[in-house]
Amino acid sequence: MTAAKHLTGACLWLMANLATAQPLIPPTAIDWLLDCPLPSVERLDPAVLERTQCGTVSVPRNHAAPRQGRLRLYVTRVGARDPLNREGVIIAQAGDAAKKTQVGTFVIHLASLWGSHSHPAYRRLVDRYDVIELSTRDLSTDNGIEQAAQDLEFVRTQLGEAQLRYLGNADSARLGNRYATLFPERVTRMVLVNAHASEMAAPFVEQLRLKDSSTQDASRCINRWVGDFLIYGKQPPRATRCLDSAEGQ
Repeated sequence: MTAAKHLTGACLWLMANLATAQPLIPPTAIDWLLDCPLPSVERLDPAVLERTQCGTVSVPRNHAAPRQGRLRLYVTRVGARDPLNREGVIIAQAGDAAKKTQVGTFVIHLASLWGSHSHPAYRRLVDRYDVIELSTRDLSTDNGIEQAAQDLEFVRTQLGEAQLRYLGNADSARLGNRYATLFPERVTRMVLVNAHASEMAAPFVEQLRLKDSSTQDASRCINRWVGDFLIYGKQPPRATRCLDSAEGQ
């Protein structure tokens, strides 16, 4: 009887602890889809598509007042080519960011472009980092930027990443700058392309500002420095043609 009582007690203890134990993979607010609803009109790299996942994430309509309802945004993730040696994530946002009801293809094109580079920094970006795009709200207003920055932070927590690298163009550069101002400890490095000249750089965050110019080599110049900075933190010389004149202000 004594042994039976001990066994019963042990079973009850085990059941109680199983009920309160945390799952090995905690559930998140991101609902990953079986298939990506990608536009058929775009020519996308099949090798990159094999590593691409699409999902939706539920975010508060107003992060300061969560009871006002929620929005669903799309998340597009191109997985690292070498997942066993994965190092983190890069959030990449286009200037004409995808609407909140559409899957974005910017990161698919970006990963395809990076994969064609022979530069060591781009090989490491493609091999060891997930590249993620989040559809956004209207970025033309201050409130839209503020809420979108909170969306990024919400998604970062759902992904379970301590920090992120960021690449953004135009209004998405403004978004990245606002995110870095609110959450500087969450940003490893960021590259902002065609940022608003009147906007001060976020303090305490290592960032590089680049711009398109009228010269034919502008895109090549930008591509030259994005990889080196995101991976190695290497700053271009002051004479670089695509360096934003507001850099460092």
